[in-house]
Amino acid sequence: MKKIIVAAGISLGILAVPLWADHLKDSLSRMVHEKDTTPGMVDLSRLDQPMAGPVKSRPSNAVIATVNGHKIRKKEADAYIKSRTKGKITDFDTLPKEQQLRLVKELSLPILMASQAKKELSEREKEGAYVGAWMRKEAAKVTVSDAEVQAMYDQLKQKAMERNATNNIIPPFDSIKNKMKSQMTEKKIMDSLMKDVKVEVAAPTALPPMMIRKY
Repeated sequence: MKKIIVAAGISLGILAVPLWADHLKDSLSRMVHEKDTTPGMVDLSRLDQPMAGPVKSRPSNAVIATVNGHKIRKKEADAYIKSRTKGKITDFDTLPKEQQLRLVKELSLPILMASQAKKELSEREKEGAYVGAWMRKEAAKVTVSDAEVQAMYDQLKQKAMERNATNNIIPPFDSIKNKMKSQMTEKKIMDSLMKDVKVEVAAPTALPPMMIRKY
């Protein structure tokens, strides 16, 4: 079935808030957890020192903490601690209480930031966050080879030479290669999005003859 886009009255406001919020939270989480030594972040430098002796572990679905009503489950903490310690520790419950608290604080950061973003961002900004997340996801699926970029560059350069465009000399290939690749990636995404799309432009409603003023 072909998609139908009616140009009049289209609004991106139909995008669901939970969707962009989840994407935003994931992005913030990656940013926060990218480096252990990020200034101002929680110190997790000694998370590879679990408690001595046997510890009774809770079920993976158990709630280990709440942050402004948001539940953090043990499986989330387990996955995070496994990643941070490169597999040395896989169970949140084996950590000393002090380290558990530090871990929960860091897990709370993206939740708190996403909550504030939800309150403070305008609808247009929310739409932009959602569209940006979708574009990045699609870009990861698209391949633009160096040969394609080189061919496009050569084509543009040839056209410029044919026009004797001495005032618009194309810069060296290496200096614009990455930018051209990004633009070509976006074009492939847009071409794919618009494929089989039927666009209908709504015509303005004609006024009845008696409402047309004569001058």
